Amino acid sequence: MNFPPKNFEELRHIVINIRQGELDLAMGKKSFQALESMIEDADVVAMSNIVELAAKTQLSSASITRLAKSLGFKGFQQFQRLFKQKSKMANSFYSDGVKNLITSNVIKEKNAKLLLREQLLTVTNNIEQGLDDVSETALIQAKTLLASKSRIYIFGYRHSAAIANILRYGLTLLRPNVQMLVQEDHGVAIALGQLKKGDLLVVIGSAPYSNVTVKIASIAKKQQCQIISITDSKLSPLNDLASVAIHIPSSKHFYMNSLVSNCFFIEGLLSLVALELGKVAVNHLQKHEKLLGQLEVSS
Repeated sequence: MNFPPKNFEELRHIVINIRQGELDLAMGKKSFQALESMIEDADVVAMSNIVELAAKTQLSSASITRLAKSLGFKGFQQFQRLFKQKSKMANSFYSDGVKNLITSNVIKEKNAKLLLREQLLTVTNNIEQGLDDVSETALIQAKTLLASKSRIYIFGYRHSAAIANILRYGLTLLRPNVQMLVQEDHGVAIALGQLKKGDLLVVIGSAPYSNVTVKIASIAKKQQCQIISITDSKLSPLNDLASVAIHIPSSKHFYMNSLVSNCFFIEGLLSLVALELGKVAVNHLQKHEKLLGQLEVSS
């Protein structure tokens, strides 16, 4: 473990180790709580001077400097640089992906098929690694929660919204009371206000992690909801907020995180839920098919 950490992910790993009692640094409870809040909202640190950050974190400027030095940084500016790099990375994620694609020079005359083969190899590796890493316990816990919870909400931001919709549609075929957390006519705050203690929230997100997704999961946890996170790494900020976390690697040969491996695991989860519900799922589907028939819509 590097001190100072070389990048934002290493800094977040240090925070996780401190929280889990695997690392002991000379840092007070209040300073550590402030550090956790900085990790959850990196843009605030990236865009604030030390006086502004002190006001937002309720620490003194001197305490922030001491916090930075306890992590191995020379001072606040070096500490802040990691947050600025993280913010820049998130803002250039897609354009950097296209630049890398162009630089790789895979597509040549009469060789476009090679790009598809490269993507197939990457997706296959992601799925195999995900299967190796996922535990039987996590799969069982996830399918049990998805089958048994009275109310389920699902949230995914940006391209993760597509996976969230696939999961929502598949679950609504098997059981009632499943919906997206944020509908088109509702704001995030209104949607969060609908969550009740004991509800299940499924959050989906991969690097670069959306602050919106992390904040929603954090607030839902404080409201005593159970959370399933579908994310890309044990170092994901969604990991620590979840009752159950399923990690699907997001290595890519694409300018976005590939959704194919996510779809594979989502389809597997839905099959497990169908098996868990058994006759209940069959009855629910038969009612759905009957309604489709009445509407004269092909099932």
